[in-house]
Amino acid sequence: MTEKKSVKGYLSYSSIYFFYFFAMAVFGSMLSVYLSGSGKTTGEISLIVSASGLFTMIAQPFIGVLYDRTGWRKRLSVILLVLSAATGVVFGFTQNTTALFALNGLSMAFLNSVNPVCEQLASSSPYRYGVLRLWGAVGYAVGTQAAGMILELGASVLLFVLFAVTSLITCLSFHLTGLKDAAPVVKSPEKQSKEKAALTLPLVLFAVFCFFFSGLTGASGTYVPLLLQEKLGTSLAGTVLFLGTLMEIPVIFLSDRFMDKLNGKQLLALNALLLVAQTAAYSFSGSTVLICAVLILTKSVTTMLFIMVTLKVVMTLTGGKYATTALSVIATVKSLGGVVLTNLAGQLAENVNLQKMFNVFFWAAATLLAFSFVIRIPASQKSYFAGENGRL
Repeated sequence: MTEKKSVKGYLSYSSIYFFYFFAMAVFGSMLSVYLSGSGKTTGEISLIVSASGLFTMIAQPFIGVLYDRTGWRKRLSVILLVLSAATGVVFGFTQNTTALFALNGLSMAFLNSVNPVCEQLASSSPYRYGVLRLWGAVGYAVGTQAAGMILELGASVLLFVLFAVTSLITCLSFHLTGLKDAAPVVKSPEKQSKEKAALTLPLVLFAVFCFFFSGLTGASGTYVPLLLQEKLGTSLAGTVLFLGTLMEIPVIFLSDRFMDKLNGKQLLALNALLLVAQTAAYSFSGSTVLICAVLILTKSVTTMLFIMVTLKVVMTLTGGKYATTALSVIATVKSLGGVVLTNLAGQLAENVNLQKMFNVFFWAAATLLAFSFVIRIPASQKSYFAGENGRL
């Protein structure tokens, strides 16, 4: 291991991903169950949960531009994490639906806006993407299990205290990496205009796919815990989600073995096919065992794979220039999809049962699979998953 690839450096980088995604899971993975236990209706749950996407959609493009214009990768990330911790704690002591909507939106907008920087760090650090990013999967899995156990014990306020603590630990991890704030990106307006025009068509097509894909996975993620709770109870539902999250680890760890070998269209089609398999099980199967098996094998794998595909596609199209801005814009489109489809799902859930709602999701996912075959993504000339000097 070279000086750049020291044990201390690896631990510093990996702790960012573990604690960042642990915090995300503690707050969000069982949020619908927490709100249901607080007496909220399915419509109110959809409204509150959708605030995350709505506020992120508004804030993230501006924050992405701010990252690129100032180069404050570390400084701005720390500020956002502190703000997220503060608003998250207040959320845990609030019962008013309107206040919950606003606090969830603010806390998640601040937290989600750090994610593009985390993804770029994983692809540009001295370490292989997989050996860093897998700690995000571990952190999310442990956070999901912790959330289920806390709710089962009836100590729900601890969810948000733990969220704040782990958000602040993530701040410390950013400091320990020795990450430096970069120089701001500055170009002439004429050059910026030409580059943006060249990217318009492929980015628009990819954005359309992102809108529906993220909307379906977001809405599904909101109501799957309730489906599991009906069949298994709160604690076992958390365990199933925990096991599903662990399935991300081999996908992330081996990302350099397949992400640079499959083209964009193949990766998008694979993502859509996994979503079809999930929604088919939720909507057509009456077997709890089959539903749990499909969920464990595909749910988190699908979302994690799409995170990597998004990173590859955006970095390929932009060549790394204004990458934070581009990733933030795509994240905004994903958030918009989550807002629209989660609220539509809430309306469906109030009028039909959850299984019939997932039947609608299945046909939407099948349509999305067909759409993936008409999107053209240029071949990447650079690896974003192999790390510096090959495998760690």
